[in-house]
Order: sequence, then C-alpha cells, then structure tokens
Amino acid sequence: MVDTINTAIRLMCKAHQHGRLGMAADMGMTIDQFHNHLYRKCGSRFFSLDELQQMEDLSRSTYLAEYFANRKGLTLVDVSTVEKVDKVDLYDIELRNKATAGKLAIAKQEAVADGVIDQKELKTLSGLFQQKMRGQIHGFLGFLALYGVGVTEHSVDMFMSNRKAEVGMQIQAQEL
Repeated sequence: MVDTINTAIRLMCKAHQHGRLGMAADMGMTIDQFHNHLYRKCGSRFFSLDELQQMEDLSRSTYLAEYFANRKGLTLVDVSTVEKVDKVDLYDIELRNKATAGKLAIAKQEAVADGVIDQKELKTLSGLFQQKMRGQIHGFLGFLALYGVGVTEHSVDMFMSNRKAEVGMQIQAQEL
C-alpha cells in the first residue's frame, strides 16, 4: 500500500532499472540534488507534480497514481490490459486472485490471534484487501472484454471507495 508520497518515490526509484541513482540521472540531477528535493534539505523545494509524473513514467510504475487514489480512500484499478485478455490470462488472473484471498484470510487469522488488531495489522489487512479487490475488478473486466463487451481506458472509470461504493462504470457493447 502506497500511503505516503515518500513511499511512492522510494518504490518508483526501486522500480527504475538503475535505482535511485539512475532516476536522479534521468531527471538531470545529481544524487545530492535528488536527495535535497526529496528531504527538503538546503532550502530545496519538494519535487513538482511534473517531476513526480516524470519519475512514474521513468519507472514504468503506477505508484504515484496509487498514492493519490489511497489519499482519497479509493482503490486504483488497472484496466489498460483487459482488452488483450484470453482464457489462459483469465485463468491466471483468477489464480492470483485466489492466492491473494488466501493471504488475506491468513492475515486475518494472525491479526485476531491476540484479540486485537493493531495499526500494523490494519495496514497489512487493508493492503491485501485492496489488492484482492483490484484483482477481482480486473478479472471481471477481462471476462467482459473476452466475451465481446468493449472495455477500454476511455470507457471505464472505476474506483471503489474504502468507505462506500462509488462505482461509475460505462461499458459499451461492441456491435456484432
């Protein structure tokens, strides 16, 4: 779960092919300049939104988007690949969903073993639950796409709130 902007930056650097040093170099900064921006040292400003988006693009990740979704209590759902799903992919998605559901069930059992769910356990449970929900939605959209319903990034606007369901989904059936 990406719950702070610094966590998002750390994960983007980790996802970058050459790590933090490579990220800094690709952004035209020395590692010291990068750290000054990250930690707001030596009178440096924090990264701009454009720089954060550049990091996300350079790392080929979605950590920044996940941070912003989590900030508003929403779950980010990847719909960019559902148009390319076949039955084998759908089966793999379903297996991953079942594995995540199993991890969540085990985490629930471990969390309640002492009779209290602490902050660390809550964070773990919430992250696994969001991962399970993202997988479920991704699998459902893949299922729709496989059987002729046009689901694209432009026709689907789906987020699920942690507090209440706020699902706005537009599905356009393809003409046969």
